[in-house]
Amino acid sequence: MAEIIKQIPNFKILDSEELLKQQLLKIEVAGRTSYQSEKGEVNMESATRFARMLIRRGHESVLEHTSTTVKFLDNSIGMMRELNRHRITSVTEESTRYVDNSEMQFVFPDHKNQLERVDLGEGREMTVSQMIEEVEIFYRGLRNSGWKPEEARYILPLGLNSEEVFTANWREWRHVFALRTAKPAHFEIRSTMVEVLQRFQNLIPGVFDDFVPAGVDNNGYKFYEQVKI
Repeated sequence: MAEIIKQIPNFKILDSEELLKQQLLKIEVAGRTSYQSEKGEVNMESATRFARMLIRRGHESVLEHTSTTVKFLDNSIGMMRELNRHRITSVTEESTRYVDNSEMQFVFPDHKNQLERVDLGEGREMTVSQMIEEVEIFYRGLRNSGWKPEEARYILPLGLNSEEVFTANWREWRHVFALRTAKPAHFEIRSTMVEVLQRFQNLIPGVFDDFVPAGVDNNGYKFYEQVKI
């Protein structure tokens, strides 16, 4: 039977805390090369101040000397499609062409009821759970009939559970957060990216401090906005 999993943020930062600290130090070294202002020891405190200064002045190109990789788990294909629109990134996503999905998992919005009965017309009603079970039956039937995963995948919905490894430099991560934690962003990617942003703020001081909580939407999902620092 198809499994429905709750839509909650689930991800892993694949870079060590030590590596993230080293990259923060590297930003100050690179930036001071541009300004020819090398002086004293570069440490976490000085690098944090320097990163804030760069962002305040709009000199974010220096942030491109970094790279951080996040593995996203238990998110829908629909969310992955939104994430994959970011251009200056490296992406490796679970492949529906090669992976058999006869035992399906679906990501379901936390604010919707999967047992709600939906009128299909002509006197028919189904719950979302029943619809998903039907999709699994159709897909498994195609696979049992000899269709390859790359052929049977054409009937797979966007709610299918997927995984992805996503790498970007910190300038691009700032762009991702600016778009995907704002109120207009889709609720699934926003709820996930808010959690990623909060983790980044704890691990990488100075670079993402200008993103602050701005409220909660009608469905209970947080959103952020950028402020001057």
